[in-house]
Amino acid sequence: MPGTNPVILVRRRRRIAALLCGLLLTLAPAAAYADAVIGTGTPESCQTAQAATALSNAVAAGGVISFNCGPNPVTILSNTNATDKTVVVNGGGLVTLNGEDLRQLFFVFGTGNLTLNNISLFDGNASQGGAIYIDTQAQATINGGFITSSGANDGGGIYNKGALTINYATLGSNIASGNGGGIYNNGGIVNITDSYLVSNQAQNGGGVYTLNGQLTLLRSTVRGSVIGNFGGGVYTAGPTTIINATFSNNRAARGGGLYTAATTTVVNATFNENRADLGGAIYHQAATTSVKNTILTGSLNTAGNSVSLNCDGSTLTTQGRNIVGDNSCVPNPSAVGDLLATDAQLGVWIGSPLRGYIPAEGSPALDYAQDCPATDQRGYPRPLGAGCDVGAIERGQLLYLPFTQR
Repeated sequence: MPGTNPVILVRRRRRIAALLCGLLLTLAPAAAYADAVIGTGTPESCQTAQAATALSNAVAAGGVISFNCGPNPVTILSNTNATDKTVVVNGGGLVTLNGEDLRQLFFVFGTGNLTLNNISLFDGNASQGGAIYIDTQAQATINGGFITSSGANDGGGIYNKGALTINYATLGSNIASGNGGGIYNNGGIVNITDSYLVSNQAQNGGGVYTLNGQLTLLRSTVRGSVIGNFGGGVYTAGPTTIINATFSNNRAARGGGLYTAATTTVVNATFNENRADLGGAIYHQAATTSVKNTILTGSLNTAGNSVSLNCDGSTLTTQGRNIVGDNSCVPNPSAVGDLLATDAQLGVWIGSPLRGYIPAEGSPALDYAQDCPATDQRGYPRPLGAGCDVGAIERGQLLYLPFTQR
């Protein structure tokens, strides 16, 4: 280039190089979190202190974590795994993390997003959230697995201030010396679907304790929770929706199955054989609690040797077609098809995988519900007969197969 100043030419080349470098940086994809595999194919490779440290480091870094511990179930002594990243932990239905009753298993803070798939948490311990703590802006999703035998002052199993989703999981035998044996929900959002809360203990809210948060309980069972004060199965002081759920054999001073102190909607639920001195099934303190297509029956006092009123406290708001074993719960007489002082004729308790009660043949619950959900607690379509059944589980038509001798 005749007449071109060499200094100017060098500057132009530098500018072009800088522009190309900036363009490459702009087009380059953001660095992805590295995936991690814990173990090298044997149980022993997953049960070392180095493996526990590797798990904690992987959780802190974010990404997808899996285990290679062999084909059989394995229990791993775990550290507290803290993260503010997006983390997915896949247990494959074989891995249990054990906190040895000494430490919390997961602490999710900042904007962390934790997903646990088919992994179990056992024997965690902390002041808040024995197994899991979820901070205000954080979230956690639990798909499958068990959270058991963990303890805390509040939230024996889980303490939530953010967003918690639970699907197809079991929370059992967790203990809080304060509130929320299974879950303490402090101003957060909790969605529980197709799950089982069993034998959790606390002073209030054996299965779930909600304070100023939102709770949704769908197609799930709360059973065998024991507390000293209010809400054997669930204590709620936040907006709550309960659909296709069973409350059974829970115990409290008030509200053996459910204690409500905020707006609560109950649709196609079954409350049976719960115990309380006031409100064996439901104790309604404040706001509005509406019930629809729901069975409330079989309540006992805390000693278990005499009948308790199924409902106590303020009168519930009925949306119709409820079956109540006494004259409590809804106005008497009812103008919307409620059946009072009526035996719902439920069958015996059926355990896993059903975890509920099927109405007996000839039960007044059969085909009596109106405007029911599309499925029942098991996920079976409604109706299975001429109409929807009252309560959590449809009876439907029984299938009889001919006997053929071979």
